Order: sequence, then structure tokens, then C-alpha cells
Amino acid sequence: MRLYLPEIVRAVEPLVREESIELKGVEKEVPQLVRLDPVRVRVEASEESGLFHVHAEQRTHATFTCSRCLSPFEKDLSGEWTQEFTDRADRADQDEIGFVEGDTLDLTPYIREAVLLELPYAPVCREDCKGLCPVCGVDRNRESCSCNTERIDPRLAVLKELQFPEN
Repeated sequence: MRLYLPEIVRAVEPLVREESIELKGVEKEVPQLVRLDPVRVRVEASEESGLFHVHAEQRTHATFTCSRCLSPFEKDLSGEWTQEFTDRADRADQDEIGFVEGDTLDLTPYIREAVLLELPYAPVCREDCKGLCPVCGVDRNRESCSCNTERIDPRLAVLKELQFPEN
């Protein structure tokens, strides 16, 4: 998504743009992300005293693989962000203000970053997902198994061999 800076300067009201952005390659970067629909973005841009103010709202739909049971599930993602830009080098030394060379502002990297920040680190299909049995691999959400999944710290395993008198 690109904005033409002279158009923002000439606008009396904030400039509003809506567009769908296809973010290619995100599925390859995020292990549990199966599919990401195009991101629908609504941007309001204005200029004041040499600063370009951009406010964006975006939403998309994604398909993930559950990190517990490995089942696919879908989730809506949405977010918003605000960023200031300038085309004057003397004002661009501040960390919060982005520098724009030329007369076109490309917002795609900012949209991409906002989507990546919305993605869950370890996606789960539901909060109470029981996951897979570590012994036999059965999906414990669908069926149960009789495997012994008790885990004992190997450093303390020798204590299990000690005999204690019963009271």
C-alpha cells in the first residue's frame, strides 16, 4: 500500500484509503501458520507541520495448526497502529518518526509487522485443548488412552527405589 505525500498535503480532510494487501511468504516464516488471507487495511493520513500522521486499522483471517493437538483451526486477527513520518532529514533523527525518501510512502512493511505481532506464539485451537498423548500419540480431545504419562525428574528417580515404612 502506497500513499502519495503531495496528495496528503493537499487534502483538507484526512486522506482515507482502503485496500487488501497480500503478504506473501509469511506462512514460511511462522511455523504453525498454514494460510493467511489478504489483509484488509483502512488508513487515515494527514499532514501537520511537516509530519505525516498515519493511523491504520487492519484485519485478516488465518488458519493455524494447534501447537498441542496438531489440528487445523481458524482465527480472525485484527489490530491498529499509528506512525508518524517525515520527508525532512533534520526531523528524522527521532526514533519514533520514520523517514520517507521521495514522494511516496510505502506502508507494506508496517502492515506486515503489525500482522506478525498479532500472530500467537504458540497457537491453540481452544484453551482447554488436551493435546496429544506423548506415549501413543492419540488426540486426547477425541479419545482417551490408558498410557502412563507420569513424569519423574530423572535426578530424583533414584528416590523411588527407597523403601519407606507405611504407617
